[in-house]
Amino acid sequence: MRRTRQLDRWIDFKAHQIFDEAITYTAVQFFTKEPCAQVRIAIAPGGDAEAHDVDWSDGDLAVPYNAFAANGEWLMATGTERALIDRLARDCLRLDDQRLTSGITVGIQTSADSFYHLDRIGTNRYRCAPKGVPACEVEIEDAIMKPLISGGEAKRYEEPATDTYLLFPYARDPRGNMRLIPADEMEQRFPRAWQYLLSWEAELRAREGNKFDDDNWYRFGRHQNVDKQDIPKLIVAQTVPEMRVCADTSADKYLNNVRVNGIIAATGTDQSYLLGVLNGPISDFVFRRIGKPKQGGWFEANKQFIAPLPIPNVSPEDRAEIAARARELQRNWTRRRELLHSIEDRLSVLARARHPARWLWPDLQELPEMTAQAPAVLKLQGERRAWAEAQLNEFEASRLEALQAALDGGGRLEAAFREGELRLYVGGAIILDRIYLNDGAGRLAEAYWRWLFLSRKWREADRFAAELRRPPVESDSPATHQFVERIGELADDVNAIEAGEREMNERLFQLYALTADERLLVENDHMRRRDA
Repeated sequence: MRRTRQLDRWIDFKAHQIFDEAITYTAVQFFTKEPCAQVRIAIAPGGDAEAHDVDWSDGDLAVPYNAFAANGEWLMATGTERALIDRLARDCLRLDDQRLTSGITVGIQTSADSFYHLDRIGTNRYRCAPKGVPACEVEIEDAIMKPLISGGEAKRYEEPATDTYLLFPYARDPRGNMRLIPADEMEQRFPRAWQYLLSWEAELRAREGNKFDDDNWYRFGRHQNVDKQDIPKLIVAQTVPEMRVCADTSADKYLNNVRVNGIIAATGTDQSYLLGVLNGPISDFVFRRIGKPKQGGWFEANKQFIAPLPIPNVSPEDRAEIAARARELQRNWTRRRELLHSIEDRLSVLARARHPARWLWPDLQELPEMTAQAPAVLKLQGERRAWAEAQLNEFEASRLEALQAALDGGGRLEAAFREGELRLYVGGAIILDRIYLNDGAGRLAEAYWRWLFLSRKWREADRFAAELRRPPVESDSPATHQFVERIGELADDVNAIEAGEREMNERLFQLYALTADERLLVENDHMRRRDA
């Protein structure tokens, strides 16, 4: 195509589904008989109507043919975005540069996951659930079981945690090579695991049309990458809404098939430096323009889309600084996750209130009061009550609309209990007030509201309001006091994370040597995504 130069126009619909009968990711290409000097590129993620509005005379849509790589990927972008990505490609190293990484790999492929993947339920105890048979509990030595990370457990800056374990019948020989453990050694070292495998011998031999019907019948379906698991690595899920990379600092996490990818730092490169850079806004900006879009704002993060990501080629001192900041962020993000679990455990044993809507909006009238205001033409009590209920529902709906507008504005959520009054602020503005409580109930409700804000992002006002009305019931139990204390710790950790992220981003902007315009482009994109 680059040689003939007959591609004239390209319209990319990204993740928009053009066809009703199939899930496809469509781009329309227009060719001419004669060679063209340039390709005109338009992005239409909104579909056909948006494509019809493209002004093909706009010079910003044109990319000369000599701007496309003679070999390798074509960047289908234009204007300032293309200029930034091209500049970073010239000034930086690619992630797959041998000076940075020794490999970008997929995980373990067993060809019989339901036999090798088990849920850990206790010391040497696992739950087995092969297809077509009832689940059962089995005894297997913990020493042969490895924590298995799938896409949902590979989260940004969090040390991976899982309850799913992989039965891994391999070990390194004296030379350090990963080999299948011989049957006699398996029986001697791991008798419980061996008995478990023997119980499924027929099924394991029959895999892929009896291709495994030999002495090594218990091996995995593919042996690639079995030696890339028990080493330090970065982990990224195969499908992500943004670059989300974590570090396996203990080198004991095993990756599940193609659902996650491992990034192995080269000798002499601190993987924490790559961790910080890949989780930064510049790397994410590039990734979401070269990655394959999926429905719902997701992208594929397999090797071909992350290998070209630009990594600043900076001094050892700068790398060490970024690495230290990344390690601190992973510690704080991991601690945040553990605190959230601890708080949720305590909340689960506390009695919860079920306050009516009037608890949030004290100006709403009670049903009897509203019924008394029913029009005189309504004589029957049932009619008057129905009218009153409709009025109250309408008033509550108007309050929810105001709350929804505040949430849509994207301001910071804050709770405050002062002088007996509980308030909700969004972006510094008072959204809920005049909720008068005694000190014990007020402090507990304030802590509960803060937990709601710190644990997730709220988008739907009706669900948010329902949760606001369900604080724990005031009590003097240890769980109540621990709940409040841990929320204070969580708030401190979140503040530390936010400060650490800001400082990291500032240093990355400097290391990438972004101009003021380039920085504004990245920051505006990051802000839009954060508020979306």
